[in-house]
Amino acid sequence: MSTSRRSRISIRWWELTYRVGPNLWVAPVVMSAVAIGLFAVTRRLDRVWPSAESSVPEFLITRSPADAALILSALVSAVATALALVFSTSILTFSLASTQLGPRLIRRFMRDPVTQVTLGAFLSTLIFCVLTLATVRTGSPDGVPAVSVSTSILAALSCFGLLVYYVHRVASTIQAPNVVASVVGQLSTGLAELGDYLPEVPRCADAAEVEELRVSARDRGRAIPSPVTGYVDLLDHPRLLSVADAAGAVLVLQRRPGQFVVTGQCMAYVLPADAPESIDRVIADAIEIGPARTLRQDLEFAIAQVVEIAIRALSPAVNDTYTGLTCVDWLGDALVKLGSEPADTGGWSNDANQVRLVVPALHFDRLLKGAFDLIRQAGADSPAVLIRILDAIGTMAPMARPEHRDALRSHADLVIETARVNGLVSGDLADVDERYLRALRAFGE
Repeated sequence: MSTSRRSRISIRWWELTYRVGPNLWVAPVVMSAVAIGLFAVTRRLDRVWPSAESSVPEFLITRSPADAALILSALVSAVATALALVFSTSILTFSLASTQLGPRLIRRFMRDPVTQVTLGAFLSTLIFCVLTLATVRTGSPDGVPAVSVSTSILAALSCFGLLVYYVHRVASTIQAPNVVASVVGQLSTGLAELGDYLPEVPRCADAAEVEELRVSARDRGRAIPSPVTGYVDLLDHPRLLSVADAAGAVLVLQRRPGQFVVTGQCMAYVLPADAPESIDRVIADAIEIGPARTLRQDLEFAIAQVVEIAIRALSPAVNDTYTGLTCVDWLGDALVKLGSEPADTGGWSNDANQVRLVVPALHFDRLLKGAFDLIRQAGADSPAVLIRILDAIGTMAPMARPEHRDALRSHADLVIETARVNGLVSGDLADVDERYLRALRAFGE
């Protein structure tokens, strides 16, 4: 089948990027290695290019080894201090994200390339300056390593310019509206990735056929237990489809990305039960299980992060209604995209349109409830929140596919019922009623 053409290198790279995940060490380590290589190059130039000092701009020239040692010592001290400042600022950012926006957003800040590059730039510059300082010999007749010293000065100046941008980036990043927009943007990226993922592999649209396979697998299939406990983070669909097609079998997974599985619990069924047991190991390798949920294939988790910001903002301790309304607006945008997608049966087919892989489907009504239920409950006594949810539903109604409109209509009824049972004053209740009627008109009622 066409999925078998995916190279082993691409599979390993795909898995490696997941396992490394958000971190603050890869970029600094790589940039430090580059700095060591650059130092070797500049030292070589200092040896083979005796007239380098005459070619260096005057403001980068140090006239004697003593001057070079003094300047490099000052640079090492300044860069080391700034590196400590960057680390402490990063920790402060993570602390603010944890207390104000939710601990699950820390991974987003760790993934920020500006933070990673800034840490790497200061660490690599510090290493380069220390190595250069170690080559300067006061009173030595060999002269000053002009290329190395000049490179050290330029690298330090560049780092401090980067520090200014980093501080600006941190100040912008921790603002709640920017965080919400970024999380929804990641959800949109995930949707686009799924839309482009194996475009040549057809999805099965026959829900009855997929359900029949699920029942048959539970009754007659061979169970594959989970080797570890954790959340299903990634499914390598190409490998799962390829191994199932090669064995003439059907794989019926019991967990989708974002769901929890316990060691020894059934992770998947293989149908027929006498399919080669050699595929069990490949299946286990193609299902990545980790200690925390990620955004890579778990669209529900992206919505949960925005909801967490909203309910924290609407809590009595914070009472930040406008941040809650911002979250509702962005959730509405995300649900417009999700509502335009056809209902997923969870079935994946081979080139002959034979279902070979079944994954538990994530339905639109579940996403809708996950997006608005907790916010509706937290803002039950806030007409502004209820009105904004109705506005979002009214916006989604004409854009959603027909199979999703019943879920939207039911949720609009829940919102108006919440308003009526919570004893809003007559004027506020009239405003909510008016928005409810406007939402119904969007459904053509």
